[in-house]
Amino acid sequence: MEEMRDMAQSTLAVASAAVISLVLGDDNLLGEILLRLGFATDLVRAAAVCRRWLRAASDPVFLRRFRDLHPPRLHGFYIDSYPNPTLKRRFYAEFVPMQPQPPELAAVLRRGRFSLDTYDSQSTRVLDCRNGRVIVSLFCGGDFKRGVHSPLHPARDLVIFPQLPKKDVPDSDSYSSKIRIFYEILSKESVDGLSYFAVSLDYCVNEEKATTCVYRLQDNAWRMQTSATTQISGLQGSSLKQLSIFLAEDKIYMGITMHNILVLDLTSSTFSTIKFPDKMSFDGQIILSRANGAGIYLSHVKDLQLCIWLHMDCNGSIGDWLLVDTISLHDLCANLKISNSSTTEDGDDPDNGDDLDAYVHMVGGNAEYVFLEMDRYILYLDVRSRALHKVHTVTEKNTLISFIHPFMMTWPPVFPALQE
Repeated sequence: MEEMRDMAQSTLAVASAAVISLVLGDDNLLGEILLRLGFATDLVRAAAVCRRWLRAASDPVFLRRFRDLHPPRLHGFYIDSYPNPTLKRRFYAEFVPMQPQPPELAAVLRRGRFSLDTYDSQSTRVLDCRNGRVIVSLFCGGDFKRGVHSPLHPARDLVIFPQLPKKDVPDSDSYSSKIRIFYEILSKESVDGLSYFAVSLDYCVNEEKATTCVYRLQDNAWRMQTSATTQISGLQGSSLKQLSIFLAEDKIYMGITMHNILVLDLTSSTFSTIKFPDKMSFDGQIILSRANGAGIYLSHVKDLQLCIWLHMDCNGSIGDWLLVDTISLHDLCANLKISNSSTTEDGDDPDNGDDLDAYVHMVGGNAEYVFLEMDRYILYLDVRSRALHKVHTVTEKNTLISFIHPFMMTWPPVFPALQE
């Protein structure tokens, strides 16, 4: 009897192995199974099983399908802030993890080194976050140093950039004939990882000319890539309160004026402009963000109304903007019971929300999410689901938030190199 039971179990095991081999031996079925994994971290572990699974998981067509179904998740965000605007600015950067996190991503956060407090610095700023890398600026001993922090690789030290190219920094007072609008480090994804660019914009008030210089980091040295000048009238008096500057494909988009986006094409070293949507009022807050392909998003907030516009071909002609979404922040804030605390001093209903002010700090790629500040709360808005969440509370009364930098899951996944 026992022998018959053993034979039955053996037969069942052989049959099960045959069925499993039949399923996993079919590349199409294997791809469909891998497609149902929830996170890129799961995909990396599956790819370590064997070379065949690695080939299936790393196939570019499969990765595009996987990303469409499972977009990279937001691990958390860095907040740049300074304690009091009346004092000399001393920035500090704080990492805030998104909560709740699924167990797979919570484990990633526990293993990482996200804090920047271990670095010797009197003033710490995050300049950019992209694909698992954080560009930081540290001030110590009367000098700045900038470099790349890798939170997901705790053993790595800060990779210091060489000193930025020395330029004559103009005076910042209104009587100067030349002013510095910005000097930033931008990053761009490439086949070899990330490329880094130092970008400056200076404005000559007397001649009404803006000049941009772009340096690329190559062989641990900043090398001039391009320099271009364009005519802009009254830039000093028409700059946006919050500048939106980013690099996409081979173009640098600069949301620096109240009526136009300035675009520098790195391949041709030429400027062009994109007019803001004709139907959009020129007050309120404006911030730009990347779009997949040749396009940009513009988010505009006025009177607690968020409008999201998409510009696809970026040729600056009239009619290129499409209003893709309109969201009432008033209604969402009411659901969270957020009110301006100052209204209670006037005897008004603290829950009516009429006096709420929304400040937009960051809009994610493809305008998928928005970070706002309201009544000392940092809020995260998932644009697709219309879900608004409190993700951080600003506890210090005089602390001002300067900028928010999202830290996303790395994409594409870094797959293991299997031994022969």
